[in-house]
Amino acid sequence: MLGAIRKKSKGWVAYLIVGLITVPFALFGIQEYMGGSSNPAVASVDGEDISLTTYYQELNIQQRNLQQQLGASYSAEIDNALRQTLIESLINEKLLENFTNSMKIVTLDEEVRSFIQSDPVFQVDGVFSEDRYIQLLRLNNFTPLAYELEQSKSMSLDQIKRNLNNSAFLSTLQIEQLNDLSAQQRDVSFLVLNTEKYKDQIVVDKDQISEYFDNNKSNFIESRKVQVDFVELSLDNIDQQTNPDSETLRELYIENEEFYTNPEQRRAQHILLEEEDNAIAILKEINEGANFSELARIHSKDITTSEEGGDLGLFERELMVPEFDKAVFAMNVGNISEVVKTDYGYHIIKLNEIQPSTLQSFEEVEGKLLALHKKNVNKKELYNLQEELSNLAYEEPIDVVSSQLDLELQTSDFFSELSTEYDEVFVSTAFSDVVLKNGENSDVIELSKDRFIVMSLANQQPERQKLLDEVEDQLVDILRNLGAKQLIDELAQTISSSLTSGNDAQVKTLMVENELEWNDVGWINRDSQLPFNATSKVYKLSKPNTGEHTYHSQSADANTTLVIDLKAVKLSDKVLNSEIVDLYLSEESNELFISLVKKLRDSAEIKVFSELL
Repeated sequence: MLGAIRKKSKGWVAYLIVGLITVPFALFGIQEYMGGSSNPAVASVDGEDISLTTYYQELNIQQRNLQQQLGASYSAEIDNALRQTLIESLINEKLLENFTNSMKIVTLDEEVRSFIQSDPVFQVDGVFSEDRYIQLLRLNNFTPLAYELEQSKSMSLDQIKRNLNNSAFLSTLQIEQLNDLSAQQRDVSFLVLNTEKYKDQIVVDKDQISEYFDNNKSNFIESRKVQVDFVELSLDNIDQQTNPDSETLRELYIENEEFYTNPEQRRAQHILLEEEDNAIAILKEINEGANFSELARIHSKDITTSEEGGDLGLFERELMVPEFDKAVFAMNVGNISEVVKTDYGYHIIKLNEIQPSTLQSFEEVEGKLLALHKKNVNKKELYNLQEELSNLAYEEPIDVVSSQLDLELQTSDFFSELSTEYDEVFVSTAFSDVVLKNGENSDVIELSKDRFIVMSLANQQPERQKLLDEVEDQLVDILRNLGAKQLIDELAQTISSSLTSGNDAQVKTLMVENELEWNDVGWINRDSQLPFNATSKVYKLSKPNTGEHTYHSQSADANTTLVIDLKAVKLSDKVLNSEIVDLYLSEESNELFISLVKKLRDSAEIKVFSELL
């Protein structure tokens, strides 16, 4: 993905990337409080300056965030887009701040303090901690006064948003219309045509191959590749000789008793019913003296245990569903539970046996203790060697590191930034500035638990244009697929048109010749999951007249085309989900907020000193 971003991070695409990854400052969150009228202005809004210091403080934060996400893909185009996005966001922030002041929207100090004290970030054991509050502010370059001022500004903006939310409404008629649209069901069938069946019919000549290659060379570029030397330090490769005495093992035994304890087990039987009323009635029979096992054989819906009178055998805690587990482990032997509801239905439980937890003897687990002691010793040695590896890698070339620690010096194959041949962290480290640009050893990298590496650049290959001969087979397959896609698009259109005109004979012939069959789905809802995203396509079709069908051919993807048969539309009795109304109102509120910002910009005097950006 990063490789693709790097190739395409030009012009408007760079702005799109920044728009997707950065957070618009004016609309979300709280920015660091910067001030000082003595700073030169990067912009002004109705005569009020936005200081250059504020701009660059925010720019540095966002540049670091983007560079961490994009790595080597961070380009000059993306940086320029970030600068433009930032100044626009700061202008919007200033406009909204001025608007809240003009509306005399006030947030009381008590409200700000209450909001801060309720923030879990500043709490210890559920209670606000002044020490933690000061510490976190200091770590993030805030003073309490500056942070509380920013919170006050943010809460004032929230008041505007809440007012806009309250001004968005739906009439009864609109709610009814939404209800009809949401509850609408459609009766549908569809045909699926796939290019794979038709590719062999497409003939591709040399001229077509050459022309396609010349017109699409940018799609056939081999990414830059690197080759690295590396050493690996792993727990599997460490085998320290150990000979612990009995006292050492007994101390280990005491420290790890929980691992050598057989957990408590319980034996129970149950009767599973689908209806709560039935369960209550059967429980009454049991309490009046009926035989539990016999009733389980007759009534229990758990066919795996009913023949054994509902016997579940012995089991530990947390092996059953939570509600069942909680009930069983709160009972005494011989108890009959009340009706217990789970996702499976309604249970009546009888507890027959309790086997308490038991600690295995030292002699029973002595072999395991020896293995645990050896593992602990090896781990300690591993971490000692890891520290030594880190120090050596900082000072010496990779071959010296290998020799000093007696670790095999390995060399990778050439691989790109998108390679899946190696671990993700292995690949990202190889393309880091430290390894790739500076030519230094990497830090010690943890590939997985108890497995560490250090690497160094061995060789690299720059990005290059592939030759026609290298991609000819790929080009043939692409062109055949394109030809097959055109063929199935035309075939689907012919079938759809023939169905619409009533030419059933032609449709039947085409379906037989092409071995096509209708997928008769039946009635669907808007949230039905159909293949090829067919549901959304079905709901875009016009409603057919009574007794008629709507037919439509539709490309689903690069390899698939559908012919859709919409037979009928009806309304279900389903009540509108309140979330749909809330979502609609939320969207309307967002539009109102965006319109407010636009109106403020249109009426404001805004100056941007671009030479300072």
